Amino acid sequence: MMKQRYLFFLLVLLFLGSCGRKSGNHEGKTAFRYNEAAGITSLDPAFARNQANIWAVNQIYIGLVQLDSSLAIQPCLARDWEISEDGKTYTFHLRNDVIFHDDACFPNGKGRSVTAQDVEFSLKRLADPKLASPGAWVMGYVDSGDGHPEVNALNDSTLSIQLTRPFPPFLGMLSMQYCSV
Repeated sequence: MMKQRYLFFLLVLLFLGSCGRKSGNHEGKTAFRYNEAAGITSLDPAFARNQANIWAVNQIYIGLVQLDSSLAIQPCLARDWEISEDGKTYTFHLRNDVIFHDDACFPNGKGRSVTAQDVEFSLKRLADPKLASPGAWVMGYVDSGDGHPEVNALNDSTLSIQLTRPFPPFLGMLSMQYCSV
């Protein structure tokens, strides 16, 4: 009977001790808490190949387009786009209200607007064989005749992607987490 009371008391102490909030000065810091039992191996969109990583990456990054609850393609980072008559050139016009979070990597630590150059960098990085991303196949229809994918920032808010041949599913493929910026 004494052992049971001692064990009960010990369990109550452990429970109460684990429920307390940690105090401290968190001013100026951004916290991201995410509960994933399967374990996250990477927060890099180029490596978002399993459900645990895809869900986490989806909370942090966005792409040019996204799927709605009916799986219809909707604008996300792109406000709109055109597809050429021959189906080989996709031209995206980016929103101007998307801003990177403040971080020391930016001048004065202040976030800046996302530009077409950022999208170009992300998609070319995905296609880079040196990165060996499991999602590089998404860029397989992009023209790479000179060894570099034809993904080009025409200015800060316009991006062009040139395909080798028409491929209607390409726009939907850009909604994959691999293509996040």
